[in-house]
Amino acid sequence: MILLGIDIGGTKTAVLAATPAGEVRARVEFATASHRGIEPFLDDVTRCARAVVTSAGTPFCASVAVGGPMDEAAGNLLAPPHLPGWEGVPLVQLLARRLELPVYWMHDARAGAWAEWQFGIGRQTGVRRLGFITFGTGFGFGLILEGRLLDIPGEIGHWRVAEDGPDMYGKRGSLEGLASGAGLLAQARASGHFPDDITIERLADLARDGNAQAVALFDGVALRVGRQCARLIDLFGLDAIALGTLAIVCEDLLMDRICEVVRQEALESLARRCRVLPSALGDNIGDLAALSAAFVRSGVRSERNLGPSSRLQATTLAGLLDDLLADRTFLDAVDAAAARIADAVGIGAKVLTCGNGGSATDAAHLAEELLGRYRGNRVSLPAIHLGADGSVLTCIANDFGFEEVFRRQVESLGNPGDILVAFTTSGNSPNINRALRTAREQGLFTIALTGKQGGEARQIADLALHVPHSASERIQEIHTLVLHAFCEALEARFAPRRPD
Repeated sequence: MILLGIDIGGTKTAVLAATPAGEVRARVEFATASHRGIEPFLDDVTRCARAVVTSAGTPFCASVAVGGPMDEAAGNLLAPPHLPGWEGVPLVQLLARRLELPVYWMHDARAGAWAEWQFGIGRQTGVRRLGFITFGTGFGFGLILEGRLLDIPGEIGHWRVAEDGPDMYGKRGSLEGLASGAGLLAQARASGHFPDDITIERLADLARDGNAQAVALFDGVALRVGRQCARLIDLFGLDAIALGTLAIVCEDLLMDRICEVVRQEALESLARRCRVLPSALGDNIGDLAALSAAFVRSGVRSERNLGPSSRLQATTLAGLLDDLLADRTFLDAVDAAAARIADAVGIGAKVLTCGNGGSATDAAHLAEELLGRYRGNRVSLPAIHLGADGSVLTCIANDFGFEEVFRRQVESLGNPGDILVAFTTSGNSPNINRALRTAREQGLFTIALTGKQGGEARQIADLALHVPHSASERIQEIHTLVLHAFCEALEARFAPRRPD
């Protein structure tokens, strides 16, 4: 399964395709530039989504993380301070229309908390209460208590913590204005010591070089963040607080001071057990947060969850089926294999089948459908499953090795014009590949049902039906579909005709 993630920040937006395990397969980003209006932004998202989907595959849904006040139920942004001009924008509806996908969304702070819990600090022993502060362009807070994400609609960035400061959220002295990246830059510009085009990176470099004004600005931000962390520790008894972007890129300028303030301000017994540190996910925090809404809202499970959900299995299979339905080469190969089997048995040749483990069951399934029937009564069709006789298998394995269990049977039972159908999810099973080689040498037509990268079997067989997926269980489900397609074709050819 592929998920389409969209991480909307005040500065940039990232669009990515990833697996439920959090593995990013493709990613592009662009400048958000909200002042342009929503339509140019949607154009950029659509263009980037096409690019990542082309590379990674068809997505199950789109998952969005964005900060600022929102009406989550209605899918509307309210008045995000870092996205001026987007007040009242029905973001979910607009994205769903453009992308033609189900769209799930979450506040970026809650999404970050969930991602940190699933993939980062939450994996550490003893973390049951986890706070996450975005600490990027904006200043938001997400909370995990006893393993449960709290759906908090509030905005701690709106809290007034001083009488003066940059005007953000419609008032001066808010945490957004004094402790976010946007607030830090606003303070730098207002000081008169820095140019209007100053960036966080440049300001950080100046602080590292000892510029007194830059050092003072970072110290002020660290003081505000440390005090806010202390309030949250006192209120929730947190085991850990993960800090976002600024703590990651400016750790050397901020973290020592933040932790010092926490020790000074929080209740000692609570401060002692709470770790305050940059996100364990590093630069990946935004990408994984962007996927969180799909996990939380749609029923898709992440790698951390125990056991796959039926919904996840069904949607993964549905996505794979969609890909194969669009693959004309694969469908033509299935039809060609079915026709070749029908032609062979029509002139008295037989079908041999083989496989290992679950694939042995598929091989047996095909043979019994031919010998017995699929749906309607018809003449029995000659087929032998080479894994059916345990005494033969153990005899050959004991005397010649397991690699020979199918090849020796092909050598004795196979005749020119017969068909060998081999099931192998990897394509690299030595006993399968030896059987395929011997079958070709003896004039049999060989068909290999493979998966993953196709392996050696894909190269050896006369006709390979390759399922391009990494999970053996999904590959075998498609193999079952293919063998049923064979049965449909054979039944159409050999079913008795009804009198007119």
